[in-house]
Order: sequence, then structure tokens, then C-alpha cells
Amino acid sequence: MKDKKATLKDIAAEAEVSLSTVHKALYNKPGISERVRKEILAIADGMGYKTNYVASSLKRKLLKIAFVVPLPNSGTNRYYYRDIWKGMRAFQAEAAEFNIEILDFGFSGPLSNLPKHLEEVYQNHCDEISGLVTLAVEDPAFTYFIDQFSKRSVPAVFIVSDLPQAKRLCCVRAQDLMAGSLAAELISGFTANKGKALVVSGDIMVSTHYMNVTGFEQYFAKAQNRMDIIKIYNRRDPEHLYYELVELLRSDPEISAIYSCTATNTPPVCKAVLDAGRAGTIKVIGSDLFQESREMLLSDVLQAIIYKKPFKLGYLGCRTLFNFLVKNEFPRSDSIFIEPIIVLKSNLPFYERDITADNAYETI
Repeated sequence: MKDKKATLKDIAAEAEVSLSTVHKALYNKPGISERVRKEILAIADGMGYKTNYVASSLKRKLLKIAFVVPLPNSGTNRYYYRDIWKGMRAFQAEAAEFNIEILDFGFSGPLSNLPKHLEEVYQNHCDEISGLVTLAVEDPAFTYFIDQFSKRSVPAVFIVSDLPQAKRLCCVRAQDLMAGSLAAELISGFTANKGKALVVSGDIMVSTHYMNVTGFEQYFAKAQNRMDIIKIYNRRDPEHLYYELVELLRSDPEISAIYSCTATNTPPVCKAVLDAGRAGTIKVIGSDLFQESREMLLSDVLQAIIYKKPFKLGYLGCRTLFNFLVKNEFPRSDSIFIEPIIVLKSNLPFYERDITADNAYETI
């Protein structure tokens, strides 16, 4: 087989089975035993056979994936969701030849509006879509509509935040417990565990937010000298958070460190530290890399950034669903974690290109 490409007929002859059986093995179809499937896959691999997904995609109908994620152009969403959308667009460009289309169902407003948008997609587009990429919120209406999609054989991949009890294919998200623990370890080293630590998170109903806080608390629960921890969950606008923080920082001189768990909260946290006259006396850890966080790191308002690679969440969320729909490949796990990275001034130049570049990942 070295001088020509192996065909399904070649594999069938070598395995002494029918063409139908070979097709079922290669495309993960029902009707054959797992033992036979593995034997045929081993033979195909030994013969150098590669599935031609482009040719296969031209024979089937257009696959449509619904992308239901907050828009990056609504206020502070640009700090985090901008890169998620960039990741989706990068994958969309790569998948253009595979007869697949990603439908943009971006929305503005709070995450509490997500169930309403899922309902609209379900009622108006369920018959035309083959899969769904979205994020999870702890709301009975959200779980209900994810279950309805599942009943209609529309698999869902969650990104950013998870809800394991919902009927999703998998979730691609940052390792949020680790992110919180990393921030706590940095603060412990910066402050020698003296004073109080302020943790500023977002919506307690969103897993990525409260798990960051949990990771932070768990680190200090194991420490010999524990810091007092003050938690703030901000579901309102950044301006409200800014005024709340300025008042708190001016009234409590024992606050020696702040961890902003979200990209959205990082700019108002930095502004509050500056305007309260506490820059230089408080160690601040921000979240994610964008122009404003870069400037705050360079000016020493931030001492470090926990970078969760949101571009990769958008890219891998779409790619994982693509692999399932087109290649019949199940995710390697029902939770695919992106490891957070600590960005300091010393290694910032290595990541600065992520602020403006669309990034390129390995091809399909």
C-alpha cells in the first residue's frame, strides 16, 4: 500500500469483512462489536488510511452550530468575551471547507437573560441546527431548555461555566479552582499573610465566578497563618462596584490585598485602588489580559494577572463540537480544563501579542 492510498475496499479485503462493516467502524456507527471496531481501526491505521472529512462533508447537508454567548460590544463584556468571539471566528475560518456554519446568536444584557435567548433559539431554529455552544447559568429555565435540545438530538457544549447536571456533551472552561488558589498563593507571598484579603467576583450563580472564590478560600484554609477574607459579588454595573470599593478601601486600612476574579471587575478595582490613594500599599491581582490590564501591570497598580486564555475557550468549544458532529469523536473528558497562567511584568512581553492578535491554533 505504499505506492497508493488505501481505500475502504482494501481495508475490507484485509479485515475479511464487508464494506458496510468497515464504514461502521471508521465512522463510529452502531451495528458492530467494539472488538471488531478496534480490529478494523488498527488495520486501517496500519495501512495509512485517513478519513477524508472534506469529501464526506460535501456529501451531507450543511451543518449549523448555534453560538449563544454574550456579545463583546456591550460595555465591559469586551474585556473577556471579545477573545471568546475571536476564538470562535478563528475556528469558523478553519472549518469553512467542511460544509459547516456557525450561527451568531450573541446577546446583550445580564447572563440572567440567557434562558430567554435559548428559548428563542429552540423555538425558532431547533430544526435547522445540529449543535449548540453556550455557557451555563444556574437557573431552572436554562436546564429545561438544554434538556429540550438534548431530546431533539442537538448536543450542547458549554464554555466558560459549567452545570454538570444539565444534559451537555462536555464543558470547556478554565481551571477556576486553580486560578483562585494561584491568586491566593501570590497574595500570601506578597503580604506574608498580614492584613485582610478582598476577593471581588461576579455573579454567584455562575460557576466560574464562585469557584474562583472557592479556590482562593481553600488555599488559605490550609495555611498556617490565615488572612481574613472579605468577599464581594458584583452583579451590578462596574461604576457601582467602583464606588463601593473606594468607600471600603478608605474606611478599612487593614485591607492589604485584592483579587479580582473577573476581567470585567479588574478595571474598576484598579481605578478604586488609585482613587482611594492605596496604590503601592495594596497588592492587586487582576484577571485576563487586555489593554487596560496590561497598562495597570506596567504601572504597578497590578502585581500579577491570572490569564485564563478566553480565546482558547471559544476555539476549543467549537472545535470539540465539530469533532463530535463531523468526526464522531467524543470529547476526551466531560470537563476540558484550560490551565490558568500567571502573567508578571517579567513575562508580559511573551503574551502581549494575545491582546491584539487573533491567534492561530493547530489546523483541523
